[in-house]
Amino acid sequence: MDTKFMLEICSLKNSSPKHITIIGAGIAGLVAAYELERLGHTVDIMEASNRVGGRVWTHRFGNEVDAPYAELGAMRIPSEHQHTLHYVKEMGLSDKLCKFVTVFEEQNAFMNIEGNIFRMKDAPRLLQERYQGIFTDTRYSEKTRLFAAWLKTIVDTISPGNLRSSLEADLHSHLMDELERLDLEPYFSENGETIDLNSFIQDNPGFRACCSKALDMFLSDIIVETSHTLLQLKGGMEQIIHRLVESINSPIQCNQPVVAMRVRENYTEIDYLENGQLQTRVCDYVLNTIPFSVMRKMQLSGFDARKLDSIHNTIYCPATKVAFHTKEAFWQQQGINGGASFSGAGVRQTYYPSVKFNPNHGSVMLASYTIGDDADVLGNMTEQQRHDYVKDVVGKVHPELLAEGMVSNVASIAWGNYEWSAGGCTVHWGNDTSDESNHTVNYLEAARPQNNMFFAGEHCSRFPAWLQGSIESALEAVYDIVSHATAKVATHDSLLGSEYSNTTQTKQNRQLAQVA
Repeated sequence: MDTKFMLEICSLKNSSPKHITIIGAGIAGLVAAYELERLGHTVDIMEASNRVGGRVWTHRFGNEVDAPYAELGAMRIPSEHQHTLHYVKEMGLSDKLCKFVTVFEEQNAFMNIEGNIFRMKDAPRLLQERYQGIFTDTRYSEKTRLFAAWLKTIVDTISPGNLRSSLEADLHSHLMDELERLDLEPYFSENGETIDLNSFIQDNPGFRACCSKALDMFLSDIIVETSHTLLQLKGGMEQIIHRLVESINSPIQCNQPVVAMRVRENYTEIDYLENGQLQTRVCDYVLNTIPFSVMRKMQLSGFDARKLDSIHNTIYCPATKVAFHTKEAFWQQQGINGGASFSGAGVRQTYYPSVKFNPNHGSVMLASYTIGDDADVLGNMTEQQRHDYVKDVVGKVHPELLAEGMVSNVASIAWGNYEWSAGGCTVHWGNDTSDESNHTVNYLEAARPQNNMFFAGEHCSRFPAWLQGSIESALEAVYDIVSHATAKVATHDSLLGSEYSNTTQTKQNRQLAQVA
């Protein structure tokens, strides 16, 4: 069932107009508002912060139309994320789509392994010199040792600390033996020095089954993050936000933080602040897109125990980004035209723009992109400390940064400390690497309505951390709201009594049909 067909069914099933209060003007709230208005319903949108877009945030270094920019939030679109690409097309932005050169694609990029700095293309020889122990154990073939060294390097570059430790333990205990058993030859490049981890993971589900549960789930993210078919919007991801806002008739009220929610049988009361004064709004229907990390700090009433458990225990991963506005794109003189370096020492990934900026306005590098414990360390610094630290660390890889006047401006955000998100995104691999929780049940519980309050956002989806997840959950919520009976609603308390109810299973079937 595609998106248009799903919404047409909604329109036929319930022609009586509804009024929906949407809380949150991120992409989930904006997509829902756009579709609800198209179906003949009215909406009003409340946003706690002073800006729209949520975790889509393009920072521009200058007021010129062609000023260089950095993505402090969402920056990539996987080519298989059809919901996201549908709205790119719907908003007239298809001509802005272009390739995003990701980590490990640019062979001239650098790696900093404990102070040893070398080009990505020189990594195979140096990795074997760098790693000791199992990586030099002659009981295993050279292919196995090199493949394991590359796997460790890739995971070290992308993952938070607990998962890096998990891989190390798994390699020592049994994964080396599993790699030795497999035919690794097809996954090496022609020169035999680099590996295609994407193909390997997809072709060998048995290998993932041998990993810790959390590491297994994180490998799914690695497949996406290292894909050669990632896309971006030239000119900034915020363009999709601006186009959605222009396409919505209803005004968006910013600076209206919600402080309390009371779910009643057929309506919801919302307490919020406006110009410092406490106000109350009675809502027929509510679409709540607030991250649970923020919502759990509010006064909540009328939510069932299982929903409160979901709100208070959904895991959020911190993320921190630091971007430098540079006088020039000096890295291009070193043959780097996108991709990322591994700068190490808590800075992790350094991304180079794979779009061209007007050289008269300088350029931008995303000097540091971290998640997990590394993001916490940077996030707990003052902005000045964070900027100085990142400049010092990346300066070891790129001494040009330390030249007088090379860095003209800096922008950063610590999403874990940002008031209106309190986290970079939800994660399905958890903080405990032995976590066996069922992510499907978790996100369906997060999305489960409470009487006339419905939920959307990446935390309510199969695709946490991605625009695709926020959009899909918004469409699911639109379907549920429009098809919702206007009369008294049956209680939802038993929706997931034995993991799945008929209602929840129907939603899962709809999602599977959309994929098919």
